Amino acid sequence: MASFEELLYFSILLGSVGLGWVVAYLPPGDSRRWFSTGVGFFLITAFCGLGAIHAYITILVNALIITKVRDCHKWSMAFTFAYLAFFRSVQFFGLPDTHEFCNAVQLILTLKVIGIAFEVNDTVLRRKGLAPFKNSSPAVTPMNNYSNVAPSALDVVHYSLGFIGLMTGPYYKYKTYDDMVQSTAASIQPRVRLAAQRLKMLPVYVTGFLLMSTAFSQSKMWDPEFLNETSLGWRILYLVGLFLYFRLKFYIAWVLAESSCIMAGLGVYPVVCKPKPGQGPTEPEKLPLTVDSTTEYNYDTIYNINEYDVELVPTVRGAMKAWNMTVQYWLAWHIYRRVPIKSIRTIVVMFVSAYWHGLHGGYYVGLLTVPLMLAAEDWVPRDAPRWGKFLNWFIRMRAFEYMSVGFMCLTYSRTMGYWSSIYFVGHVIAVLFVVGGNLYKKSTGRRKAASSDTPTVVTHAEGTENGHSHSNGQKHHSHHTHAANGDASKTHDHHE
Repeated sequence: MASFEELLYFSILLGSVGLGWVVAYLPPGDSRRWFSTGVGFFLITAFCGLGAIHAYITILVNALIITKVRDCHKWSMAFTFAYLAFFRSVQFFGLPDTHEFCNAVQLILTLKVIGIAFEVNDTVLRRKGLAPFKNSSPAVTPMNNYSNVAPSALDVVHYSLGFIGLMTGPYYKYKTYDDMVQSTAASIQPRVRLAAQRLKMLPVYVTGFLLMSTAFSQSKMWDPEFLNETSLGWRILYLVGLFLYFRLKFYIAWVLAESSCIMAGLGVYPVVCKPKPGQGPTEPEKLPLTVDSTTEYNYDTIYNINEYDVELVPTVRGAMKAWNMTVQYWLAWHIYRRVPIKSIRTIVVMFVSAYWHGLHGGYYVGLLTVPLMLAAEDWVPRDAPRWGKFLNWFIRMRAFEYMSVGFMCLTYSRTMGYWSSIYFVGHVIAVLFVVGGNLYKKSTGRRKAASSDTPTVVTHAEGTENGHSHSNGQKHHSHHTHAANGDASKTHDHHE
């Protein structure tokens, strides 16, 4: 059964949609800024109680770091991540434990204050004619001044306390927030139409969530009676229903949060500037100087979850790219691209993501299983027939259900307990894919080597003809290799 906390959480998010409409109708500038901050301050104080002090310490210290300290991005990240560890272990210091609302606020605050510190530092680099890292994208070249920001300490406080996305995201940059505050286009943006479009599946998600919450319970996952007296097949099948309940909960939260952004005009940009989740306009030079009722808009900047891809895309990578997209942008921009050793970037990102989620061991064993699943997936042929893609989708869904155990059980012992009750089937199948793929690669390599060593006697005419064929084969192979590398680089760039 859905808990009171969950229903209260959804109610707050639903209310934020209406408050977003109010923001858009306020005059640009201080009116929007103070209204958004006031609502955010009320929500944190009312629902976090004494735990709100952690949010206020995080905001005020970062406001000083960002405006007063050189290399503020490094100090902001060090302080905020260190404070996050303290926040999650306050009970060991004799302080009152925090609850779910406080944790949700602290999660988003961590991304926002570190993110704005990087925005400020990147602005300094651009003004010196430098880029934060090697990248040919117009969004990061030194000549692009659109993303430059220079917030005051009070601006940092306003941005951090803004109620939109305060408890569940999506993550948005300070630049995106400032564009919303200063925008004069709210009256012509199709905000209601876009929000209605985003909310159209909400009744389905709510109905599904309520039904699944009555049939499935997370507490069963560490119930000795359930683990010992049910069959292996039922324990695996139970994960299917439980993970659906888990997904629907996030669909409801993120659809409402995105709609709140849309109603406020936050992250609503003209299509022509090609906005991307978290990043905003990727071609800001195409932003029109004037807009009117014929201007086409989208909300891709705050688009956080593509439910259709999460459910239907056949690959682990594809589904991951469709989940929590604005946070993925944050991880890619602030962590992935700045790790100097490419071979460990994915593992570092997964570790940081686990740390950000919490100190529970389940987060770590769950997220650090992802590289194994990706390695296993690499052995699935990309040109598989339709039935092969369906099989890949079926296995991919089971892999996500398997990895979600860590997020639902939270503790290491509970996670390992459930995994052991289903004989670590996810790990076993992934390892079989990796080992089997490597053995197949080696066996085909030996056969190719053996065939190339076989002597062939040909006539002059045959030799000439075969020579042409060999040459054509080489060209074809070269072209194929180039295309494959191109695909890989595209995938890499998109992931970044």
